[in-house]
Amino acid sequence: MCLDNLEIDELKSLCDKIRKKIIDVVLKNGGHLASNLGVVELTVALKKVFNEKNTKFLFDVGHQSYVYKILTDREDRFDTLRTLGGVGPFTDPKESPYDYFISGHAGNALSAGVGLAIGNPEDKVIVMIGDASIGNGHSLEALNNMVDVKNIIVVLNDNEMSIGENVGGLSKFFSKLISSNTYMSIRKDVKRLIGKGNFGKKVSTTIKRAENSIKNFFLPASIAENLGFKYFGVIDGHNLKELISIFEKAKKIEGPVFIHVKTKKGKGYKPAEDEQEKFHGIGPSSCKKSNGKIYSDVIGEKLTELGEKDGDIIGISAGMIKGTGLKKFFDTYPERAFDIGITEGHGITFAGGLVKAGKKPYFAVYSTFLQRGFGQLIHDISLQNLPVRLLIDRAGIVGEDGKTHNGLYDISMFTTISNFILVAPTTEKELREVLDYSVNTSCPMAIRYPKEEVFNIENDREFQIGKWKEIKKGKKNLFVCTGSMLKEILNIEDLLLERGIEGTIVSAASIIPMDTQYIETEFKNYENIFVLEEAYAINGFGSSIINYLNDNNIMKRVIKISIDTGEIPHGRRDELLEIYGLRGKKLVERIEGKLNDRRQ
Repeated sequence: MCLDNLEIDELKSLCDKIRKKIIDVVLKNGGHLASNLGVVELTVALKKVFNEKNTKFLFDVGHQSYVYKILTDREDRFDTLRTLGGVGPFTDPKESPYDYFISGHAGNALSAGVGLAIGNPEDKVIVMIGDASIGNGHSLEALNNMVDVKNIIVVLNDNEMSIGENVGGLSKFFSKLISSNTYMSIRKDVKRLIGKGNFGKKVSTTIKRAENSIKNFFLPASIAENLGFKYFGVIDGHNLKELISIFEKAKKIEGPVFIHVKTKKGKGYKPAEDEQEKFHGIGPSSCKKSNGKIYSDVIGEKLTELGEKDGDIIGISAGMIKGTGLKKFFDTYPERAFDIGITEGHGITFAGGLVKAGKKPYFAVYSTFLQRGFGQLIHDISLQNLPVRLLIDRAGIVGEDGKTHNGLYDISMFTTISNFILVAPTTEKELREVLDYSVNTSCPMAIRYPKEEVFNIENDREFQIGKWKEIKKGKKNLFVCTGSMLKEILNIEDLLLERGIEGTIVSAASIIPMDTQYIETEFKNYENIFVLEEAYAINGFGSSIINYLNDNNIMKRVIKISIDTGEIPHGRRDELLEIYGLRGKKLVERIEGKLNDRRQ
């Protein structure tokens, strides 16, 4: 969409149309509403000013890129947002040539921007980042590495009070002063005239100190300039005229440039303005409404209960208190609850430090974000065998948030890291028992569970670490199910029997350690061993069982029913489980197909 010839009134009208389109589509399909409504004018102004082909836009996290998608090449199909085969939830180069780097996890845009800027010195690189993301360690490392990058502009979208609160009218006045053409011109001329000789250097130093003394009164201006940035801010993120004016000036100067913009989440839609957290991310209107508990709710209930009995229990969240179910714990024990923001690597090591101080930390984190702390899991926790408790939420397929948010790699991670216990409870009851066990664990422990309603079975025996449970007895085939897959196999049991496929169904919550006694005594009684897991196949639970059989010279056929690719797209969780053969008729066909391969 070309904005070159549009005047301010026309741009305002365009903003209104974009805002309405986003509201209509997101209320129907689900998605990130409040954050995108807050950046409508900001994104339009950026595209108006930086309209050259050699300008590259990057979005940190990418959940605020909907306006950009509409302004580039996805306006006509924006109504397919977050649906299977439709427009994705974040930026992705596979979706559009206007998306220069993938987004989904906070903190990568600034580093990618430095690489793009240095690799393409004739291009202009614009990075939009939020006030939460900029505190991420990855982001801070990138900021520290930008001092000599002249063709990069960082736009801080500040939609909270944490950064902007201490910047008032004086700062706005000063910001306008230092960003004016007159000031820039005088500054440059004075430096050139007095920069010669000892006296000139003394005068230059005095002027610079005076300038810095004013700037250092304000945050984050002082931080930005001390890192080598030309700082502009704080700018009203909903004032098109002011935004365009500042961007035009920033476009003409050498970087790195830091532009601090203040926006309001949910702008233009009162429910989202009033309840910004609720409307940050919402589900599609077509979602099945249920009052049933999900596993995250159980985590919050049980951890609060355990916290009453044990004052050493501490809850940790990386900016996902509600999402991980910890709100009740945080409300009940605020002195033992820590929200560390988007700093998962720090969270892991922080938990390790708490263990050293005699505490019992529980770090609730989405599986996809736990990947960001892989090094800390090895170096800080495993090597010292510290009993940190990891509550791994959203393990498996998550649905509409897509490829960057699926929790497919956690089993593969922990099968390569020593000293960890890894458990994937198969029922609500089992999850509660696992949490009871975890309180007094003497080694690090990871508990994974899906974004799913809780499931229970009758006569469920008590959980024991390193032990599996037979749920149904049968012949020929053995189905070893971990986590969510026990529910899935039980749901298709009758369909399997209709096709002449019977077998024993085993609940295998304990992944590490495995039930080696059961393997050695029972596997020999079956023709085919199916291992079912909602996770990436390579180096997963099935692979661990195969390795054990090989190491112990046990000759049995093991068939892995898992996920063969790490790039599961966005779509509804139920339809994706079906498509990838982990649910319903597709799971039946997958099992039957494996048996037919053996018979041929």
